[in-house]
Amino acid sequence: SSEHQVVARTLTLVSVPPLAMSSSQQLPAWVPKAAAVAGATVAGILVLKALQGGQGAVVDSKPKKSALSHTEAPTESKVKELAAKAVGQYVSEVGAKLNAGAPEAAVTKAGDLGKYFAFQKEYGTKLMARPDVGEGQLLRVTDWKRLTPEDYDRTTFHVEVDVVGTSIEELVNGADGKALSVYATNDPKGVAEFLKMMNVDPFAMVSVEEIAPQEEEGTVVITTAEKLFTQYLDLFGKPTREFLKKLVPYAVDIMEKVTIAELTLDRKTEEFQEKQARACTYADYLTEFKSLKIPLDKYAELMPTIKQRVYSICSSTAYRPGKCQLLVVREDWQAKGDVTKFGLCSSFLTFLRPGNYCVGHSTHSSMKIPDDKMAHVFMAGLGTGLAPFRAYVEERKSQKDKGHKVGPMTLFFGGRYSKTEYYYRDEFEAYEKEGIVKCCNAWSRDTAKKVYVQHKIKEEEDDIWEQLGKPGSKGYFFLCGSKQPEKDVFKMLLSIMQNKGNMSESQAAAKMEELQAAGRYVTEVY
Repeated sequence: SSEHQVVARTLTLVSVPPLAMSSSQQLPAWVPKAAAVAGATVAGILVLKALQGGQGAVVDSKPKKSALSHTEAPTESKVKELAAKAVGQYVSEVGAKLNAGAPEAAVTKAGDLGKYFAFQKEYGTKLMARPDVGEGQLLRVTDWKRLTPEDYDRTTFHVEVDVVGTSIEELVNGADGKALSVYATNDPKGVAEFLKMMNVDPFAMVSVEEIAPQEEEGTVVITTAEKLFTQYLDLFGKPTREFLKKLVPYAVDIMEKVTIAELTLDRKTEEFQEKQARACTYADYLTEFKSLKIPLDKYAELMPTIKQRVYSICSSTAYRPGKCQLLVVREDWQAKGDVTKFGLCSSFLTFLRPGNYCVGHSTHSSMKIPDDKMAHVFMAGLGTGLAPFRAYVEERKSQKDKGHKVGPMTLFFGGRYSKTEYYYRDEFEAYEKEGIVKCCNAWSRDTAKKVYVQHKIKEEEDDIWEQLGKPGSKGYFFLCGSKQPEKDVFKMLLSIMQNKGNMSESQAAAKMEELQAAGRYVTEVY
């Protein structure tokens, strides 16, 4: 639903003790209600507008000047400066359009929170996307499109965020060993239901030490119960027995206290594992035991925060300046009881749309195209493992457009059906026609005989031996995707070394080890 992703825009108020108060500053008219609704978070400004059927902010789509040079590595202070600038731009976009509609009772509960806004300089007030993620940047979504049919059993999609003016602008080239870490938010409908069942006031203010910026002493983070459970705590994650041990003291009913405690014992292992198989969440346990009395500020001690999920970047910033694009499949699985479960972050990204925001930062990846522009690059992309290789091809395309000579590329892409899973088909067919890449696609369900990536690799064994195995060769082989196919690909490469290079089994294995050590056989599997 549209309500799921809007909450990604949450900004939390962070303050240090006041130095001095000034009466010359004016409190914006919208602040008290915004503070009440969002717990001193600007997110409430846009969240409530969206929930009331508004269209959200109109964003200027004109390209902005880069805040960093192509060679400049952002310092910690620069990261903070640009993060604050992004937040400021966000506030300016949405503030004038606020129609919070906060209940008067909630406004009253906000108390003197407004002073933190009115006297920002004196209090050192800051609005942050994720105070506990120092390098996190607020990123605006500029494109989203589904790549598989609506009635298909897999939801695979393309999503793009604008990185111009952020600290990661020059750090999200998918061809240069970079990935994007994304911080999801929980489904607000699920959070609202949980709060109601636990009799927790969603507008209740809470200061949580666990989500304060770790590098800044003396800071205080203020948010609401709603935002605490939506943006920070992994409410629908999978708990451990350690969680149950911490939960015991909060049960008022003695029988429930005993029941919870017993679940941590070895003799109750089977019962606990049954709950695990049914994918019971923190929320499930918390709502199961009705006598639990947990102070609002103690929940952060019971549950971990929502962690990052890392995605390969499928674009080259040399070819698409200021843009970062991802190729994502919504993860799902069957829990015991025939219940379909979905991955938190992939679901969060599934419902993002242009104009929405998410929090993310650059992360290292082993998928880095060779510096040698003439090196033959072999790429095996399995499903969404195609992502970094689209970036590779775009990088070579950019180099060629700039007048450089570029070497050959061979792509082995594996999927089930060409009609439904050939992502970016038009692009790759155009690149192949231009002579930038040779596409060797393997579709396992298109014909009665199943064809996998390793079969296509076998068909190119002469080139692979010449460019990868032969003494003096300078080619590279990269693979990205799920674990099991990687084993089959490795076996095929061993076979090629043996058959084309007249190597023994041990010699072929030694050759592959040599390639791995030299960074010429690189894999990224999950």
